[in-house]
Amino acid sequence: MNAGTILIIDAVIVIGLIVVFGHRLIKNYYRKIQTPDAYMIQNVQSGLVIRPQNAEIADCVPIIQYTPKNWECTTWQMIGIGNNEYLLKDLYTQKSFAPVGEIKAGALLEQRPIGNDQHQHWIFERQTDDKYSIRLADSNLFITSVGGAVDERITLQTETNSANQLWTLHQQNPII
Repeated sequence: MNAGTILIIDAVIVIGLIVVFGHRLIKNYYRKIQTPDAYMIQNVQSGLVIRPQNAEIADCVPIIQYTPKNWECTTWQMIGIGNNEYLLKDLYTQKSFAPVGEIKAGALLEQRPIGNDQHQHWIFERQTDDKYSIRLADSNLFITSVGGAVDERITLQTETNSANQLWTLHQQNPII
């Protein structure tokens, strides 16, 4: 085959893909940019944000802190369930997160399917105009950044009134 024939075949394949998948891509794009209450949740002390490790979609993936990006995997839809209580849904994985094992100080967080799990309910307690502590409902444990390293696990800790338990919300409309 000559180069001209290969280019024509490639063009036909691309046009075919656009016809087949174009509507879905456009629909997904509009869904992303129109998602209400979609935020990056950034720690005041570390400057890092909450996300599933490696943006994996599997259950039980560790919840870590990562460099801020306008990506779906760093964007959480806050679904209000009353009294400053929210279910957090990751836009990329379409899952939430909850503590691993026993609910106690030092518990790590992992990704879980959204369901009838009260350990996926988070209370956002305003500390200043734009800073919040995030407490696990029905507990005295707060989402905590224990250090400043990328990929470090997020934990639950009792209240310390320190910047590693303060979070800011940055509205996002990610394309990827």
